[in-house]
Amino acid sequence: MEKNTHLIWIILMVVFIVWLNGCTEQELGDIVIEGKGSFTSIQGAIDSASKGDKILVNSGTYYETLVISKSVSLMALDENNTIIEYKGNESNIVIISVKADDCFVSGFKIIGNNVSLGFGIEIFSSNNEIVNNTILGTRFGIYLSKSENNSISNNMIFNNDNGLGMFSSSNNNIISNRIETNKENGIHAHTQSNNNVFSENIVSSNELGIRIMSSNQNQVFRNTIKNNMKKGIYICCDAKDNVLFKNSLINNTVNADDQYNSLWHSTGFGNYWDDYKEKYPYAKDQNNDGIWDEPYTIYGETKDLYPLINPIEI
Repeated sequence: MEKNTHLIWIILMVVFIVWLNGCTEQELGDIVIEGKGSFTSIQGAIDSASKGDKILVNSGTYYETLVISKSVSLMALDENNTIIEYKGNESNIVIISVKADDCFVSGFKIIGNNVSLGFGIEIFSSNNEIVNNTILGTRFGIYLSKSENNSISNNMIFNNDNGLGMFSSSNNNIISNRIETNKENGIHAHTQSNNNVFSENIVSSNELGIRIMSSNQNQVFRNTIKNNMKKGIYICCDAKDNVLFKNSLINNTVNADDQYNSLWHSTGFGNYWDDYKEKYPYAKDQNNDGIWDEPYTIYGETKDLYPLINPIEI
């Protein structure tokens, strides 16, 4: 009997030690640098990382603001349940500040709780990839400042004051994002943000969909721009030589406003305008090529020469 009691106590102690070790590992294993161990904060892992490291973040809510000053990959392992949230009340907060080139940020839900003048992700560097993040409750969901050759793709940017902003940032690819229900601009490229590509984005239910201001030679194609409260696309303030084609403009209060003679077609394809038949009830497609024979007037002499009969599916 005494031996059995002693054995039971040994078993219970072993179980307790295993349980304790498991809890300790779970607590310390929230953030991992591949090959370098575990950390209890994301910023701690960034500070300990070397160039080229992968920082893997397990699911949970992290109340941090981050500065990425090294060329690393910061990756959420569960993009539905890995949250970085700011709960303070300071203004001009940047939740993730990307200051190094060649960074990769993926899979986070970033919540600003309507921080005044705050930024979800602000990029001050080049050649970065920002992929599969959800950003809400900030002044700007993503903001590029004097930044080049970045890829911003497959992000959900909604319920901010502005979705995506660019200041003096060129040669960036903004592709396959959903930018919706932002109070002001969905996308705002301004002040010599040139030669950017905006493609296959859904820009919906913002005040203004896409605004290009004092910026040149951007390409805007294969986007769905719908249900924006003021204007779908707004080209203003001496913006020059921008090219827009194969976009679907649907149910915006004003589909487009362009007083600076952008080119609204390319290689014989224009854009789809849901109000086309309202403006041109007698127009036809006599050669059955999917393009209306009558150009669509945007402003004055600015016209879409090849307006599409059917919207573009993306």
